[in-house]
Amino acid sequence: TVCFCFTALCVVESVITKATGVVGGEVTIQCSYADKWFVKSNDKYFCRKKCDSYNDILVQTQKNKNYIERGRYTIHDKRNGDFTVTIKNLVKSDSGTYWCGVDRSIKVSYQEVRLTVTDAPPKPSTVTSRPHFSTTFLPSGDISVGPSQRADMMDCPLQS
Repeated sequence: TVCFCFTALCVVESVITKATGVVGGEVTIQCSYADKWFVKSNDKYFCRKKCDSYNDILVQTQKNKNYIERGRYTIHDKRNGDFTVTIKNLVKSDSGTYWCGVDRSIKVSYQEVRLTVTDAPPKPSTVTSRPHFSTTFLPSGDISVGPSQRADMMDCPLQS
């Protein structure tokens, strides 16, 4: 969130990040925080909804641990102004709004993320082709076989 203050008027501009993934896959979301030096060592977190309660936090860094895995969620604070969150084994219900945040004296949610999870594209089907044989009965009682099969038939002795 960017805040512009003009005397008594404050305008808050929200940054919205859009991300997409497919069912069964994974998605990596990049969160950037503006105050690169002050919050370098502060805990970063990723929430479902607006982080109004502790239960909304899906994953967060801890003290000196800048890489944490928690279930399907991984957070990696690069300590350079960016951190990434990866969600694995996506399901349709993962679609929705998330928030990136930094833990100062209070938790500050500042970057909105809208995730859309779509069905995986269908896998191409494999069709096995079978050879097509055609036979024609001639009036003389002989059997005529197409040229492509004639060589194969010559190797087989006729049984009477």
